[in-house]
Amino acid sequence: MGTRAAAFLEHHPLFAAALMMVGGVALANWMPLVGGLWVVFAATAVGLHGHRWRGLAWSLCGAVTISSFTWRNHHRDQTERAMLAAGEVIAEGRVRQDGMGAGNGWASGVVLTTGPHRGARVWWRGAGEIPVAGAIVRARGRFQPLPQPRNPGEFDKAQYLLRQGVAAVFQANRDRNQVSTGSWAELGARIRHGFRTAITAGLDQESAAAMTIRAVVIGEYPQDGDELVAAFRHSGTLHIFSVSGMHVAMVASIAWLLLRRAGVPRRSAVAVLLALVFGYTWITGSSPPAVRSAWMAAVFLGAFVWRRRPDLLNSLGLVLFVAVLWDGNLLFQPGVQLSYGVVAAIALGTGWTCRWFAWMARPEPYLPMEMRSTWQQRWLDLRTRIAQGLAVSTTAFIGSAPLTAWHFGLLAPISVVATLLLVPLVYVLLGAALLAAAVYPVAPKAAAWLNHGNAWIANACNSTASNLAALPGSHFNLRQNREPMLIVYDLDYGAGAAVFTAGGTGATLLDCGDRYSFKSRLAPSLRRLGITPDSVVLSHPDGLHLGGASQVWLAFPIRQAVLPVKRSLSKTYQAWCHDAPAAGIRVWQAGDVALLPLADDAELEILHVPEQSQFTRVADDRVMVCRLHWRGWRILFTSDAGTSIESALLASGRDLAADVIVAGRHRRDLSLGDVFIDRVGPRAIIAANDAYPPEERLDPQQAAYWKTLGIRVFDQAQTGGVTLRPNPDGNLMIEGFADGSSLHLKPSR
Repeated sequence: MGTRAAAFLEHHPLFAAALMMVGGVALANWMPLVGGLWVVFAATAVGLHGHRWRGLAWSLCGAVTISSFTWRNHHRDQTERAMLAAGEVIAEGRVRQDGMGAGNGWASGVVLTTGPHRGARVWWRGAGEIPVAGAIVRARGRFQPLPQPRNPGEFDKAQYLLRQGVAAVFQANRDRNQVSTGSWAELGARIRHGFRTAITAGLDQESAAAMTIRAVVIGEYPQDGDELVAAFRHSGTLHIFSVSGMHVAMVASIAWLLLRRAGVPRRSAVAVLLALVFGYTWITGSSPPAVRSAWMAAVFLGAFVWRRRPDLLNSLGLVLFVAVLWDGNLLFQPGVQLSYGVVAAIALGTGWTCRWFAWMARPEPYLPMEMRSTWQQRWLDLRTRIAQGLAVSTTAFIGSAPLTAWHFGLLAPISVVATLLLVPLVYVLLGAALLAAAVYPVAPKAAAWLNHGNAWIANACNSTASNLAALPGSHFNLRQNREPMLIVYDLDYGAGAAVFTAGGTGATLLDCGDRYSFKSRLAPSLRRLGITPDSVVLSHPDGLHLGGASQVWLAFPIRQAVLPVKRSLSKTYQAWCHDAPAAGIRVWQAGDVALLPLADDAELEILHVPEQSQFTRVADDRVMVCRLHWRGWRILFTSDAGTSIESALLASGRDLAADVIVAGRHRRDLSLGDVFIDRVGPRAIIAANDAYPPEERLDPQQAAYWKTLGIRVFDQAQTGGVTLRPNPDGNLMIEGFADGSSLHLKPSR
């Protein structure tokens, strides 16, 4: 073993042991035997170089870790199979975190407390009263498989839940949900809610300042704040919106300053600090990053109590060691990798990067210290702090860049400067918010006054992030799509959306889904695929196709939109008509555009424009029908059109021929009648099909009839999202995402 490696092992034994276990678990996830061989190799190497007992301890810990990791996954898989075979059951469990949702639906992680699967974790989907953390829920329902992604680029929630030990989804019946909230759970919810209220009391709760304060202080993701989130994402500082190690360290720092001012002895101060750190972690929802940081702070500060020199790497190593020993699946969560990776990078690399900025902190060479004026000393202190801050932020960027590039496809060099500028602002914001929370119970008006001042700090954070993100070269999207394609998304409840891209910059959204699906599925999918829409074409004024209006142009740089009708009773559609132009979007009416040029020399032909005067009719009777002409292929978008619109198209005498039909369902009428299909002559039909509501279901007899005509049916209940790609040889490849089905269409001669 090299001299440097031996010295590193001597000074940071816990961190070295943790690295050994991390490598073992990573390999065991691929093949347990390989993970075991790695542990044997590492332990043997340490033992042969004079650390026999340490090598023995490593081998023992590694064996326990890999055995525990393998057994947990095997047990979880067995539990899943047993749950899925159980049929309808009555389940009861304790809620792990406050339920997420509104209205009649909510979801949360739950640990079962009764029955044959007692202790198992499930993702509970319930109805009615939304429970709080610690409440007991009871309902009749069925266990279902974890939700697999159904569209290209969609977040893999099943894998995310598996890594948290969740075995299955429990879908509760809507009529028999019972929620029992104990006194402790109720008290905890009241305290957390009171804290949330106190930090923004007196402010407009929907303002950007209030959303920023809640995001920074309690990690609450801003609802309908896409523009706000984008600024912090592109400036590389989105971690500010998650209660993590930085926040825990700031709370500890603020408390330490106050305790030292009060003359509290160090050992007593450490005890108070730990109570405050864990209290802050709990009151902000006990997010995994905050809990990990709190334990690391406990280990680090514990060194003062035991009169040991604190070591950041050993503190990190001990927490990582225990975490991996407890559940190795934690290592595969991006948040864990980022939090531990950044801390390790700071501990290992700050000394190196400090040399890059040492010139900033050099004093005047010929000016003795005793001859410096007060201002000269302050200027030197300021330069020293800036140099240290730049060194730490640079190291953090270097440590996090590979992980953010891998997981999120984003590289933000501006984060080095952004972090340096925003951290002091966040420090002040957090301190003011904590003070307001402390004052609020006895002096609400004083707390509101503090919050108004804090709003200035929050707005300064927002402006700083926005201005830095707007600088050329501030960030790079590494997932830039270069392949021409058309993706027809599979969304819930009859929502519809598709995207056409020629590869490179610019793309066109053909409908945007509903508000929820756009935000949670469509927009994340487009970002992961590297597709940036700049145009929108809406088929009809139905909320399931409008994407929440402003959400769309705040998420993407939309420049133009084509609307089917001028008037509608839908408020969301009215926003497209009136708010979109105010946001700088050029709006076209369907009656004024017969042929819309798209990228890749494609054209979108408008075949049917809805009647403008009948704005009180249901949205499905006011559908605009379009046909995409693309590299010799014709793709017809009928959306939710019914018999009346199909009859109008047939009566028009226009050429309706198409190779592919992309169709939804009319909720009160029939869709895709036989005469219409005969006139179009499609070779494939991509048909939306959702079990709920029943009107959105595809009639199996209708699909069977199409097949007898030689038409390939892509039933989206089975295929999920469908992707269409032209091949260099002129063929069109159609692929279902969920079931892997495919069809190669050759040009008709």
